[in-house]
Amino acid sequence: MREFVTPRRVLAAITLVLVLAYALAWPGLAPRGWTGSDYLRGGLAPGRPHLMGTDALGHDLTVRVAQALQVSLAVAAGSALAAVVIGVAVGAAAAAGGARVDGLLMRLTDAVAAVPHLLATVVVVAMFRGSVTALVLALALTHWPSVARIVRAETQRVMTSGYVAASRVAGASTPRLVRHHVLPAVAGQAGLAVVVMLPHAVWHESTLSFLGIGLPPERASLGTLIALSRTDLLLGRWWALVFPAAALIVVTAAVALLAPSGRRRGPGGSGRVFHARDEHHHDNRDDDEVRSSAEPMPSPPALEIRGLTVSLPGPGDDPVRVLDDISLCVAPGRVLAVVGESGAGKSTLANACCGLLPLRARVNGRVGLPEGGAVGHVPQTAAAAFTPTRHVSGQLAEALAAAGRGQDARRSVAESCLEVGLDPALADRYPHQLSGGQLRRAAIAAALATAPAVLVADEPTAGLDAGPALTTLQLLRRLADERGIGVVVITHDLAALASSDTADDVAVLRDGRVCELGPASRLLGEPDSPYTRELLAAALHTGSPGAFGYTAVLATAVLDAAVVSSSS
Repeated sequence: MREFVTPRRVLAAITLVLVLAYALAWPGLAPRGWTGSDYLRGGLAPGRPHLMGTDALGHDLTVRVAQALQVSLAVAAGSALAAVVIGVAVGAAAAAGGARVDGLLMRLTDAVAAVPHLLATVVVVAMFRGSVTALVLALALTHWPSVARIVRAETQRVMTSGYVAASRVAGASTPRLVRHHVLPAVAGQAGLAVVVMLPHAVWHESTLSFLGIGLPPERASLGTLIALSRTDLLLGRWWALVFPAAALIVVTAAVALLAPSGRRRGPGGSGRVFHARDEHHHDNRDDDEVRSSAEPMPSPPALEIRGLTVSLPGPGDDPVRVLDDISLCVAPGRVLAVVGESGAGKSTLANACCGLLPLRARVNGRVGLPEGGAVGHVPQTAAAAFTPTRHVSGQLAEALAAAGRGQDARRSVAESCLEVGLDPALADRYPHQLSGGQLRRAAIAAALATAPAVLVADEPTAGLDAGPALTTLQLLRRLADERGIGVVVITHDLAALASSDTADDVAVLRDGRVCELGPASRLLGEPDSPYTRELLAAALHTGSPGAFGYTAVLATAVLDAAVVSSSS
């Protein structure tokens, strides 16, 4: 706010307000007879009582300029708003409508932008000469492409953000995403476009009126007055040109100085059912031919992954296989930890479970959930799970309302916070006002809003100290036990995983493949794979906080959890 309120903008705002007050009020306050023509006072020089003088027809120029300002500003504001509305609609639709819609609308935008503005406007206005509506539409239809490009870029940035991905997983429709995330994000750009386009539209309208194809003299604009002053100039009546031109310059300068020189930049969610069999590419493989490396589950799994292979565009658009024939099962009430070094494909596996893979990804296999089930997603960066400009409580209430649990929003938000050990009073803060551990708990609460069958937590301990990391893992363990949901924990923190006793099973990924899968008690103690032994040795190295180093922190975390449980 301090960056926006500068002496330059304050002066510009005061000037613009005074100009608007003059334009709107003075024609009604002027002495009777000044609003019409009087040939007896034609051509008077500036002085008392006519401070700006009079024109050849005896019009007082103070009144005439005020009336012209009303017309010019109305036409400019109407055309600027119309152009921004068209630009926002086209830009948002291009970014959110897919590759084909984007290509079609952007080619249309290029075609309109390729036509010279003044030439296109002259053609349209000449067909409906003297029409204010035609003038507004002509200016709007020739000035929206620049807005569309800006809005498209901003919409693409917002649509790839973490909180939009979380909302999409939570079941938010495209109109809901546009209403709650895209429009607030582009509102600043749209407002800036109106301010920037306003003086441009004033000059365009004045140019058309000066050329004689704009508004008629009886509805005089600034451009009309400047055009009519040519005869007065031959007679030495300079004031007929100077004062309308000065008004045009003052309005343009005030609006231009008011425009900001920069731009301002800007919930975990739970998800819908995502059954992915060949989501982007089909190779006609039979499900019965897919080899499963997981042991048969005695009850229907909360999450079943069968033969999942994912390829993403690489250098030169050549596909790079990130996951190769992954088959895993997660039973209700059990926790599966997926571990591996960076680049092993852990986060890609989490995105595949939540339906967040890029559109150009090639996917084979199946990600299945129980009938009517849902998947909850806790993103790797908890801050990315929330819109930064809204309170956490409002975003939690929105997630609960989307799940049909928002009848008593305040109570539901408080209950959700208590379930994850978060003080409900903290939910009334902005995301940046919460600590890493608090924000992680809020993201888990948002992911639980739709009562998912399985919860996928991508690196839930990333960026946390040892104490909050252990507490977060224990929270996931408790949620699996109390809610009976399946939990998938994507992590590289084997030390915290071993100390917290969170996982029932562990899957080790290496280069996109499962190199070892088994009970956590065996795999974290005496693994069969040399690669897993190397990971454990690196995690439990004496130079890093190993499993024994977590013992004291674990005791503290248990006490903290007990205090939270008693308070709830």
